[in-house]
Amino acid sequence: MRPQLPQPDQVIPRQLLIERARAVLAANDMGSFFRPGRELYPHQWNWDSAFVALGLAQVDPERARVEVRSLLEGQWSDGMVPHIVFHVPAPDYTPGPELWNSAACKHAPEIPTSGLTQPPVAATAVRVLHEASPDQSFLEEVVPALELWHEWLHSERGVDSGLIAIVHPWEGADNSPRFDRALARLEVDGELEIERTDRREIDSSERPTDSDYVRYLYLVRRLQAQDYRPALDDWPFVFVDLTFNSILAAAEVDLAWLWDELGEDGERASTGAARLTAALAERWDEAGAVYLEDDGDSTTADETIDAMFPLYAGVPQPEQARRLFDEALWSPTRFGPSPEAPWPVTSASKSSPAFDPRRYWRGPVWVNVNWFFIQGLERYGLQTEADELRRLTLELVSRSGFVEYYDPRSGGPLGVSDFSWSAALTLDLLLRP
Repeated sequence: MRPQLPQPDQVIPRQLLIERARAVLAANDMGSFFRPGRELYPHQWNWDSAFVALGLAQVDPERARVEVRSLLEGQWSDGMVPHIVFHVPAPDYTPGPELWNSAACKHAPEIPTSGLTQPPVAATAVRVLHEASPDQSFLEEVVPALELWHEWLHSERGVDSGLIAIVHPWEGADNSPRFDRALARLEVDGELEIERTDRREIDSSERPTDSDYVRYLYLVRRLQAQDYRPALDDWPFVFVDLTFNSILAAAEVDLAWLWDELGEDGERASTGAARLTAALAERWDEAGAVYLEDDGDSTTADETIDAMFPLYAGVPQPEQARRLFDEALWSPTRFGPSPEAPWPVTSASKSSPAFDPRRYWRGPVWVNVNWFFIQGLERYGLQTEADELRRLTLELVSRSGFVEYYDPRSGGPLGVSDFSWSAALTLDLLLRP
């Protein structure tokens, strides 16, 4: 029996929702880049920027192209596209460029950046943008840079399984329960000084804990000593993140498509996609109807969205995709709608002891996560299921606004208000054919 959904006081008409989404983006437009949100995020973040470009493809493709170019200004000479590009000073924001000191690093650009990367959504965004508004000269400009980034991920972060690893939780979903064991193994000596803008702006119950942050900063300071290029066999946090790998697998397919649009051979990207897909397929857990995670020490079927993300990349067999939806994604005791928490998809399973419906990546609903799963469901022809998740996502933003994340019990707003990727992906869900 389907749970009774809470109803918004007033469902916003489609056109008004589009106008409000565009107004949020206009307010966050810093000229050359979009900040994720005015309350907490004054700089350019990597996958946030890609989501914005993707969402603008249908309404302002030229501004979307500016966004991609701006992100790639931060690319390091070895290919990495960093997770933060510091285009403008923001002295009230910590930790800022002073934490990273990228200028001291061999491969860093002139513009200050972080020393980490983020899930590579950009090639997918460029494909969506080109399909909506073809521009061959733009592809000639950005596709080689995207190729260099993907090559770097395989060469710098590749592991024996054929997948790639992340070296810091900030390259994934920050405080997700899937990182708990790996972080707990870190031997952090003493207390590290912590300054956090987020604690001044957002209620502490919605953010990572100070214990998390001590470990984040410990890893950054160790990474600095190695120019952010650690040897994986001697690094204390090596996590084979299924979300990152699934996004990369899909992006490799999109990058090969972009090369084809240029009349060039995208064989490296096609081969990379096939290798990632095959390696992800090996992680299928028949008993749990999800995929197994690797925290660098053991392989487990922990209950976070990571264990379902290969759906987005087209990894499961059709019967596996059906089971993943029925037994995990839409299960009322795991990630799906239930009487006590009717808003999907929760970022951690409701059956997990780590589930926290208000704390960042430990339970709340995220628009970008729902967007990924909608794409995955559509890939398998599960259109009714995709349409229902789309409907609930649009109803959620209609009810609570374009916030960073949402309480799955009430649908209430959490984190930063007027959040760029929530607005941008709403435009994509409403407008892309």
